[in-house]
Amino acid sequence: MRNPLERSGHWRASLRTADGWRTAREARGSYATASMLEWGSITKGLVGTTACLTLEVERPVAHYLPGVPDAEMTVADLVHHTSGLPRLPATMRDRVFADPYREAVGVRLDLAAAVPATPRGQFVYSNLGYALLGAVLDEVHGDWFAAVREHVIEPAGITSAALVPAPAERVVPKFLGRPITPWALGQSSFAAAGGVWSTFDDLCRYADWALAPDAGGARTVSWQREGASSWINGEVRAAGAVIANAAGVTAVVHALAKAPHAADKIATALIEHEVRR
Repeated sequence: MRNPLERSGHWRASLRTADGWRTAREARGSYATASMLEWGSITKGLVGTTACLTLEVERPVAHYLPGVPDAEMTVADLVHHTSGLPRLPATMRDRVFADPYREAVGVRLDLAAAVPATPRGQFVYSNLGYALLGAVLDEVHGDWFAAVREHVIEPAGITSAALVPAPAERVVPKFLGRPITPWALGQSSFAAAGGVWSTFDDLCRYADWALAPDAGGARTVSWQREGASSWINGEVRAAGAVIANAAGVTAVVHALAKAPHAADKIATALIEHEVRR
């Protein structure tokens, strides 16, 4: 099997050890000509933490949004993907070439579409669930992204985070010499599920803040865990990103136009290589 660290193409990475941060792969290609990259579902880390810091998570979602069909679904269910909601509403489909979020641009989330497809309590990864969580934060705070900025982005020292960066600032891959248009997540009612962009350095600052030794559990409430390892990742139209922590090493990787989970494989290889050192 080919070593992920020998992959050609566009990706960049940094590692944090006890000695601090160091560059594992420098900015080149699109990363050298633009600064803003997509977080994808790493956005959920910001949103889940804000929910846990500002809401009574055991309250039913219906307490905040009376229009939801399931009266027993809680905020905690949305945070932990145990609401039973599907990945996307039945009216939306993952498509290979089309943008599934384009139809949700400028349109309020349809609460009636938040119908569970599996029993509550089972883990089912759901972008719809986090879109609904964003709607809850909108209801409580007036604007979910403003709440995220106050409770996570600013405390983490992040200054570049945005939902709709200028096209010239976006790090995107090209196909036949033309930039691949990103999904319109940040402009849609699903922005809270994956719409944040920032510089690579600010993605690393989020990793520092979330994984700080004195950080409470709320900072990584939306992360995944296996044994002593923890990570959060995101996949969008033509990019992937991951923050992974294991054996005292943190890897932050962003990759363009690669197979799904390529960033995860690179991060795993970087950590393994560092541990062997």
